[in-house]
Amino acid sequence: RDKLFLVLALAFAGIFTANAQVWIGGGLGADIQKNHTGINLAPEVGYMIPNTPFTVALGTIYKYDNDASGSTNSLSLQPYFRYVPCTIGGKFSLFLDLTADFNLINAAPKGAYAIMLQPGIAWMATDKWTAAFRFGKIGYDHNFYGTDGFLMRCDLAAPSIRIYYNF
Repeated sequence: RDKLFLVLALAFAGIFTANAQVWIGGGLGADIQKNHTGINLAPEVGYMIPNTPFTVALGTIYKYDNDASGSTNSLSLQPYFRYVPCTIGGKFSLFLDLTADFNLINAAPKGAYAIMLQPGIAWMATDKWTAAFRFGKIGYDHNFYGTDGFLMRCDLAAPSIRIYYNF
């Protein structure tokens, strides 16, 4: 795990020193109900490969859940590869993310992971600020989301929302 972290740190250090299309951002969420409290923090950093429709990014997701059975903390790593096939009116773009979720601590069993496709739409509010919305996931889950096999979730009522700052 230490070698993987070192390789990723060196790769992103190289990205930041290059004159590149780098962005940082992420999301923050809360789920507060009578018998349940959930909070998640999901920072991300990414690199838009110049003159291509591709982006490479790395996110982490920290989750805290507290309910009648107790509280849990979890941390996962989410690298992803984004393909942007089209832009609409210069302000919106459709994308498809190839993502992987790897459990680092708690919540899911050791070695749990998921690999999936996540479609979405991004809104470029300004030259510097972008909001991205993921609407679902389809792929393979190995105990990360509680199954071991095919995974399909459609989250149209509660999309994953991320805000990014483009350098």
